[in-house]
Amino acid sequence: MRLPFIEKLKKTLYKTVTRYKWLAKWIFAIIIAGTALLFYESDIFKRLEFLTLDYRFLLRQPKPMAHDIVFIDMAEDSVKAIGRWPWPRSWHATITKALSDHRAKAIAFDVIFTEHQGGIDDAAFAEAMKEAGTVYLPFMFNLKSQDIKEIYKGKDIASISWPIEPLKENTRGTGFINAAVDEDGILRRIPLAVNYKNTQFYQLGFKIACDSLGLRDKDIIFYPDKHSIILKKPDGDIKIPLDENNELILNWRNKWGKAFKHFSYIEVIKSYALLGEGKKTPINLDNLKDKICIIGLTASGLIDIKSTPIDNSYPAVGVHATVIESILNNNFIHTTTRFVNMIIIFLVSIGVTLWLSGLRPLNGLYLAITCLVVYALFSAAIFVFYNIATVTFYPLFAIVISYGLTATYTQALQAIERAQLFTEATLDGLTHLYNVKHFNLLLEAEFKNVSLYRNRRLSIIMADLDNFKNLNDTYGHQAGDTILREIANIMKSKCRQLDVVARYGGEEFIIMLVGAGKGWTLGIAEKIRTAVETQQFTFKGESYSTSLSIGVVEYSNEKTKEELIEKADKALYKSKRDGKNRVSVYDSPV
Repeated sequence: MRLPFIEKLKKTLYKTVTRYKWLAKWIFAIIIAGTALLFYESDIFKRLEFLTLDYRFLLRQPKPMAHDIVFIDMAEDSVKAIGRWPWPRSWHATITKALSDHRAKAIAFDVIFTEHQGGIDDAAFAEAMKEAGTVYLPFMFNLKSQDIKEIYKGKDIASISWPIEPLKENTRGTGFINAAVDEDGILRRIPLAVNYKNTQFYQLGFKIACDSLGLRDKDIIFYPDKHSIILKKPDGDIKIPLDENNELILNWRNKWGKAFKHFSYIEVIKSYALLGEGKKTPINLDNLKDKICIIGLTASGLIDIKSTPIDNSYPAVGVHATVIESILNNNFIHTTTRFVNMIIIFLVSIGVTLWLSGLRPLNGLYLAITCLVVYALFSAAIFVFYNIATVTFYPLFAIVISYGLTATYTQALQAIERAQLFTEATLDGLTHLYNVKHFNLLLEAEFKNVSLYRNRRLSIIMADLDNFKNLNDTYGHQAGDTILREIANIMKSKCRQLDVVARYGGEEFIIMLVGAGKGWTLGIAEKIRTAVETQQFTFKGESYSTSLSIGVVEYSNEKTKEELIEKADKALYKSKRDGKNRVSVYDSPV
């Protein structure tokens, strides 16, 4: 038995969904876009976004960097020749003099000189630096959290580790070497300028690059709100793009050892000594002319190793060369702003959802995969060819959830449509009882069961509304329709859940009572007849009354269902013939 309000709810739901499909599409699209944007704003998948950036770095063809930047490596061979660290500063004085004598453009040490070693060594190194006039030394912010981003927030630092005074006063410049890795431990970006306590401090590589371009402090303009630094040059400004944290995305181009030219620290000193003796040298020191020479620790146990997108083991000294190369060649990674990223996520979410919502799940799957591939290729292409890093994971995530929700919605809609089609095919539109076609199918199936199992019982009730034509002619068809609907409700209320109630046609009804014998069926039939007889039907304020004539039959080895229905009809005819408003049982031929 089907409850009227459930059928009405299903019908209303179906009409609403089918009529407002366009509205449902937009609601889904906005929900998906909002979800993706919420995840983006909360940085839930920040590490996965980093991972997509790393893959884009790996997709690029490795390229050698600028030839005017070289490394002087303090590697294992130098440690073996000179001894344990720290080395006497007389060695640094010697290599400074060697590089200066061969006209190196700049000499940068990625070594912290914060402690005195002794008057002679410190003085020798300071004197060599003074004569060269091109030496850069680093300093460090000693941060309580070891995160340079804390400076942006105005938090205090414990101290600044400056080089000792005899060395500091003879440098051409100093720069900080703090480099904070991202949450996943990979070094992708670095601050170039930090304004702390009303003083502008520059990163070491940035300071070297600016001096190489002949820039003074007034030529360096930092725009925190615009996430950029402008270098004012006579032949044209250089705009350095920064990310939303005002840091430079490091433009990693190749693995350590392949990006720049490398020379051994000890071999440079040996070559310098042999050259003074007029002997053949292992290194042609003239190759260092006009080069920016970066001297740093690369020996195992001494090296400051970082993980980068292209190399799991990359000495931190390489950061300075990467910064210098990017500035000198105006070769930067450009990141799209957070606002632009949100627009991209929103448009991808809306567009893909609206496109997918009109497709079947399998076709939608093909389209979703295509969209994933196309956007991933687009993101990779603009990075590889134009150095533009745009948001990647979150649009891909939006495509995935778009497919998931739209596929679920489509399947639900199809299920509603199938249910509605089934309802329209099986139910009578006026009374919401089963129609005669579906009733016959159900009766046929049950008839086969009782034919196979002799102890199974089956009965049929056939009812006809008395004087229905006169009622229609007197009060109108709308009043007749109202009475038919109410009688249908009475029948369903008096029957069991497993009984099948149907409109047989016009004012006739038929009921199949599964497992019921003649006695039980007579009781149900009498309840229906009495309820109809005592019911006052109302339409437009007027009351009407009517009655039912009913015929009952129990299965008794009939050959076909038609034979069983015919016997029920004959019992009904007997009730009509005997005065109507009564129940008759088929016992013998009428």
